[in-house]
Amino acid sequence: APSFASSFPTVLETPEPRNNNQICLIPCAIDQDPYFRMTRDIAHKLVDKTKHGLAGKPALIHSKFFPPLQGALGKMSSSNENSAIFLTDSPKDIERKIKQHAYSGGQETKEMQQKHGADLEQDVSYQWLRFFMEDDDELKKIGDSYGSGSGDFWSTGTVKQKLIEVLQKLVAEHQERRAKVTDAEIQKWMTQRSILVKK
Repeated sequence: APSFASSFPTVLETPEPRNNNQICLIPCAIDQDPYFRMTRDIAHKLVDKTKHGLAGKPALIHSKFFPPLQGALGKMSSSNENSAIFLTDSPKDIERKIKQHAYSGGQETKEMQQKHGADLEQDVSYQWLRFFMEDDDELKKIGDSYGSGSGDFWSTGTVKQKLIEVLQKLVAEHQERRAKVTDAEIQKWMTQRSILVKK
């Protein structure tokens, strides 16, 4: 990701990019942090520090890391179709991937699950629900139930089933809207243009 507004002369309407002192805010996941730390160490040498709002350094906003289906040690990749849910997946694909590949933070037996509950920080289905569920109260209910091994969502299977329902609905809605997009609309959005809001 570019760290300087000067990388976007058309988009930010900067006829002379080298004189652009706009501040960049870069959203990135924590795994990209070392790159941007290095950039911050040298960026101030490339611009006039007295005119730049952050003395030439780009600003970062770290987003929460979104785990692959295999859990924190895995990696999402288009070369591994079972590492993620894709926006082109069918409802059956979504169900199969979650049931077979979503890493569980639940215990090995029913008795252990009901005694100890699940590890919510390791459980991929619960982590994904944190991103995709709209209802915070329902998410808390699921977390409390699954984490304690009691209630309606005490088991891995019930949490996975909830995620399947949420993602099937979300992906179906996306696919329906995507099918209505025309080539002309795509061309309009892909055309390089200014994004500045005019008063």
